Amino acid sequence: MKRNISVFILLILLASSFKYRTKTRAITQPVITAGYDSPAYPKGAVKSSMDAAVADLQKANHELAKGNPALFKSLWSHRDDVTIFGGVGNADSKGWSAVEASLNNAGHVPAQEVVYTFEKIASQEELTQGYLIQKEHYRFADGRRADLHVTILFRKENNVWKIAHRHADPIASVAKSDKTAK
Repeated sequence: MKRNISVFILLILLASSFKYRTKTRAITQPVITAGYDSPAYPKGAVKSSMDAAVADLQKANHELAKGNPALFKSLWSHRDDVTIFGGVGNADSKGWSAVEASLNNAGHVPAQEVVYTFEKIASQEELTQGYLIQKEHYRFADGRRADLHVTILFRKENNVWKIAHRHADPIASVAKSDKTAK
């Protein structure tokens, strides 16, 4: 009986110690401000917001369609857990080296004239993660078109928004859906 009480008291002490250490760690972790005004930023420091990352993404999509993947690649995380599914190069890739190869392949056929438009459907920004859902429309001078539903997941790395995942699927045209209904 005395041993059971000792074990019970030891378990209580361990649990309370763990709880205290967890709270202490949470308090000492650096604050990520998602680009908003904060005392953590010295005056004149560069701030990053997801809106700015999305604006850069739109420029990068246009450049990629013209055959220049450099800007688009600079927006990506270079970690081994990044993924890209469909749309760019039409291959599923995991890991930065595979994603980079897909982006290079997508940009190897330059289009001199391309009209790129997008429709933002939804987005959300949290402290360290965010997402963007949009439709992308590409019109090439030779008559080709590409219309995509796109989901992009962002994460904050060193206080900069980076792409961690991109998934694109072709938008089924109205004409195709009318033919299948008949």
